[in-house]
Amino acid sequence: MTPSSPIDRRRVLQWGALGGLAVAFAPGTAAAGTPRARITDLGPAVNNFSLAAGIPVGDRVYVASRNIDPMRIVGYDLTTQKVTSITPGPGISTQLLAADPDGRFLYSAIDERGGAEPGFIRLDLSQPEAPKEDLASLGGLKPYAIAMAPDGVLFFGGQETAPRLRMYDPASGTLTEITGPDPHVPMIRCLVATEHHVYIGTGASLGATPTSTRAGLFVMDRATGAYTSLLPPEFADAVEVRDIALKGDTLYACATPADGATVAIIDLADPSRYRLLRHGGKFLRLPVFVGEDKVYFNGGTLVELTPSTGVFREVELQEGEFGEIWGLWARDGSVMAVSAFGLVYQVDPATGRTTTYDLVAGGAPADPQLAMSVAAGADGVYVGGTNAVMRHDLRDGTKTRILAPSEAKDILIHERVAYFAQYNGIGILAHDPRVDGEWTRKPALLPPGQNRPHQIVWDDRNQVALIGLQSDTLGGGSLMTFDPRTSETTVAVNPIDTTQMVRTVAAHDGIAYLGGQNVGNSGGTVVAWDPSSHRELWRMTPQTKPTGVTGLAVLGRHLYVMCHRGGFFVVDLTTRQVIHTANHGPVVPNYGTLLVNRGQVFCTSGKAFFRFDPRTFERTDLATLNGEWYGIPRAAVDERGRFYAIRGRNLIRIELEDR
Repeated sequence: MTPSSPIDRRRVLQWGALGGLAVAFAPGTAAAGTPRARITDLGPAVNNFSLAAGIPVGDRVYVASRNIDPMRIVGYDLTTQKVTSITPGPGISTQLLAADPDGRFLYSAIDERGGAEPGFIRLDLSQPEAPKEDLASLGGLKPYAIAMAPDGVLFFGGQETAPRLRMYDPASGTLTEITGPDPHVPMIRCLVATEHHVYIGTGASLGATPTSTRAGLFVMDRATGAYTSLLPPEFADAVEVRDIALKGDTLYACATPADGATVAIIDLADPSRYRLLRHGGKFLRLPVFVGEDKVYFNGGTLVELTPSTGVFREVELQEGEFGEIWGLWARDGSVMAVSAFGLVYQVDPATGRTTTYDLVAGGAPADPQLAMSVAAGADGVYVGGTNAVMRHDLRDGTKTRILAPSEAKDILIHERVAYFAQYNGIGILAHDPRVDGEWTRKPALLPPGQNRPHQIVWDDRNQVALIGLQSDTLGGGSLMTFDPRTSETTVAVNPIDTTQMVRTVAAHDGIAYLGGQNVGNSGGTVVAWDPSSHRELWRMTPQTKPTGVTGLAVLGRHLYVMCHRGGFFVVDLTTRQVIHTANHGPVVPNYGTLLVNRGQVFCTSGKAFFRFDPRTFERTDLATLNGEWYGIPRAAVDERGRFYAIRGRNLIRIELEDR
């Protein structure tokens, strides 16, 4: 059997028309003139099999699914091209898989997210169904690093206060917590274990505070527990040591200081002896050695390093795209790359030729995902998921999966082209359903350090898209403009302040209204901003106890402000005074977003869809949603005034019939 090619994959990514549509009527709050909402269930909003980890065990690949329920660890045989086992697990996903030296047990550490199931598990690969065994609960640990030592002892760690190193000894079945090398760093980021030492990279890419330390590189003596720092001084300004690998007595350490992604090649016999090789990209991770003088990395694509010359080279595929790479290893002189698109590529790095293994075609489950975003227009509805966006064709009911790396945090449709604001630092992706098929184009990058988009809206006066962003590593955020005609961009960094992200944006008469929030659900500043001159016009904080602004809309002379957990304000733009306040916490338990249509402002939360009277600002409930979101709950409206929202994991259409 010949493995499937990306061309074959394109032919099967039409998901077909829905077999039947469920239609219901949902009354609003009982009042004269309350509209009746005709609700049509359009089926799963976005189906995909995505993943966030992949490792080899013999001729099989084991991957951990991402953003489907329940999370599964899937075994796939490269020889038969068939799924061999599907094992449900806790949580939403994990980046951590490690096999013991004998290949019998596969271990995983998973963020429990407050669930009842233990997050430290192992699978018995000697059994046909690879059954799961629960080993221990991990509490509040968010695991990010794992390493198996040659003697079968497992080490792992992650993000928590004063992060500790966990050590599991399968001989005794004991899980031990070891004090970490730095109590002030938020994360243990990467690990390598030998019989006598554990090498540890730390950092502050998530969970940082003003007093957090940043990049660290340590070695722990397993016999004594003593730590020694190995960090090159040139890495001191890096946010984290992103990944490490060992080749003989040489340690390869990847970090991104101010001058770009760099590899330190450290002589462990004398750590003061090291070389720095600068790649210059955003990151390098997953180093894998092929032969005597080649090292391959995930650098957003497949990156080759020749250590003897210090030369980096990007390996270009002859067909297809990597997307996010979640696993790399050597196999018969080739490089195996696990793509978050649900593919495994076997790459000849010299030529870029690939053999493609499709996990979905082999039996991996392409199930409904949690939604990231929704947008409607141009005869379609786009719903963002993880490593895919689903386009629902409103003319014939067919669904097409579009492969888009990572997460489309928000989507704008302008002149029949959809623009995805793509996390993590991916950029602006464009999709024209008339020509683009399952792939996207990238007309613009996000600004350096501004990795997390929150909202993209169209500014009709200035003829640009406005994107509100957050910096996970630096704090604060930015406002970016993007011109689809020229692909030109501008950026204003920290237009609110150095701690508040630009959570939400509304454009009206050439003015951008920015809503701020910080990672602690406070902040709550509203800024009126001129995007053409890059200057602030005015600002205000309507809440006395700010929880952050999650939705903004302008209707006439009024600015509507929805805050985290339901605080609601209306501001008269002529006087800049708050003229109405309310608490909508019962229907906005966390995030609420706003849109304008039919001369009214509508709000969407995970719980409900409702609107405000333009004169009294009173709320009218229109539909109960209970949507299952990974991102910020939103609704969209098409050219015919029909609304689209998420109920459970399904896409629904809401048609209002005023009485």
